[in-house]
Amino acid sequence: MAEPTPPPSGSVGVGPDAGRGEVTGAAGGVPRRVQRTINFDRGVLERARAAATYLATREPGAGVRSLADIVNLAVAQRVAELEERYNDGKPFRPVYRMPPGRPSRN
Repeated sequence: MAEPTPPPSGSVGVGPDAGRGEVTGAAGGVPRRVQRTINFDRGVLERARAAATYLATREPGAGVRSLADIVNLAVAQRVAELEERYNDGKPFRPVYRMPPGRPSRN
């Protein structure tokens, strides 16, 4: 596999960190929302879809208009927990491209 092309000098949080198996790259102009494909356990996805549909149509005060509203909040809360536990409460170093697949178990 080819190494990623390094970004221009002065970029922050880019370039591979071979010691940690990270693949990074330049962030570029990042829009507010980006589409990504991830896999969910079927039951979790079905429950989240049902909640989003119900709340969007029957409970406008809940602040949920779509599945993304539920997912974004849940991920943000979990990442904050992980930063607190494993990185002294600071954000992890930015990684703009992840290696494909799952990391191997050593």
